[in-house]
Amino acid sequence: MRSGVRGGANHLWDTVGANQATMPALGIDDWDNAANPVFAEIAPLPMGFEHWISMYLAITRNPERGHFTYDAASDSARLQWRRDQNTPSVQAAKCLFGRVNRANFTIYRYDLFGDNKAFADNFTYHPLGGCVLGEATDVYGRAKGYQGLYVVDSSLIPGSLGVNPFVTITALAERNMSRILTDPR
Repeated sequence: MRSGVRGGANHLWDTVGANQATMPALGIDDWDNAANPVFAEIAPLPMGFEHWISMYLAITRNPERGHFTYDAASDSARLQWRRDQNTPSVQAAKCLFGRVNRANFTIYRYDLFGDNKAFADNFTYHPLGGCVLGEATDVYGRAKGYQGLYVVDSSLIPGSLGVNPFVTITALAERNMSRILTDPR
């Protein structure tokens, strides 16, 4: 299981730009770290004013797994997940960013995520899986057994790619829609 963690660091000597906004384009690869594997992306944080903050999005290898159960009374799925299951991800991110801060003389920001926290662990960055391409769908995202139902999002990808999946998700969606428009079946 790959989990996401966000962290912020102060860079008092280096501006980051008041209005920058792009997808993350720079990464820190510590994936081979046996104890705490992490791949972190440096993500722009456009706020409209110069803030000297670098935002990092960390992908970790978390052994904890959530699962869904079906509740017949409400005819709904329920996620079984406890907040403390994020602990391995936060610890791995702290190991990497602690080294980054020491090497660059930067500090954690504790005012970005509420509750005086340096890390946000209450989200999933690009959730993947659930309706896997070629299993729950055909190879073009057409749901098996349901004519006219198409899947063109990140649920087609079975698990982490080890990098930001944004471009892969976009490419799959464009590829699948091109085929579906010519052969809707």
